[in-house]
Amino acid sequence: MIEETGSETSAGNLSARECELCGRAMAPHWEIPDHHGHRWSYLCCEGCRLVRLKMDRPRGIWRELAYGGSYYGDGYSKFTGAIQVLRELSAWRRAREVSALFQRPGKALDIGCGEGLFLNSMKQLGWSVAGCETGGQAASRAEEVLGQPIHRGEFETMDGSPGPWEVVMLWHVLEHVSDPVGLLRRIAGALAEGGLLILAVPNATSWQARFFGPHWFHLDPPRHLSSWGMDHLTRLAEKTGWRIIESHHFSLEYNPFGWAQSLLNALGWKRDAMYETLKRHAKPVKGALMHRIAAWTLLGPSIIPAILEAAAKQGGTVALYLRKT
Repeated sequence: MIEETGSETSAGNLSARECELCGRAMAPHWEIPDHHGHRWSYLCCEGCRLVRLKMDRPRGIWRELAYGGSYYGDGYSKFTGAIQVLRELSAWRRAREVSALFQRPGKALDIGCGEGLFLNSMKQLGWSVAGCETGGQAASRAEEVLGQPIHRGEFETMDGSPGPWEVVMLWHVLEHVSDPVGLLRRIAGALAEGGLLILAVPNATSWQARFFGPHWFHLDPPRHLSSWGMDHLTRLAEKTGWRIIESHHFSLEYNPFGWAQSLLNALGWKRDAMYETLKRHAKPVKGALMHRIAAWTLLGPSIIPAILEAAAKQGGTVALYLRKT
């Protein structure tokens, strides 16, 4: 449901006419408005059907539209109330599951660490932790939560001396990245022998993605630069020296919300407005009460299709555990 990452990675050459996975031509696909009404063009590969944002605006303008304003929320956390509690509990559960895979605590790196919730949980379990984050507001929150500095910048600018890492977390970050092939190759070079990469993304071949098409919440224009399905992720892993050892298709934090918000988008409500009203804002948001009522009305029933799609291994988001080949 809710990104912990604050990544605002460089848009790169997203107007390229060839697919980075299969080399086939990219063709015009969708025109989609964002929450503020700005329209964005999408391309689709004629071979593997990878969908990506067409970067037809200058990088500075794109960055401001994507990550300016209220993206990070206001105050000491991105979200309010029960939503923030759910995020904290989800981060703790992930940390316990990851830590249980190792005989003893080691070093963990979270790329796009957001507020540092996962790293804080790992630290409590005895791990030595580090994070990198490009969003200044999110980075400040992470440093306050962790009680230590993090790298303010992208992974490739991070000093490699603290590694190698037993665990690298890439939690809902890959879809924000302009060079996913290069990033996964760089991570492979920083991972310890026997280490683990945990990668989570919205699943573009999920039931909810196929049902709602351009109204799917997890397209998140203009922040999500690429839209990954399981076939794409498998091909990406093979291309960059990884093998997928485990996959998880259910997330209480993300998947029911994907159904609920996508339905409202398809019914003609302002795009992703319910999501925006759940953030912590310093000033009242117009229509917030109506959207919060919609959230609590729809989220319960939305658990049912989220469970069914996950059982069919077609979850709205997917988390992969990978090791180097």
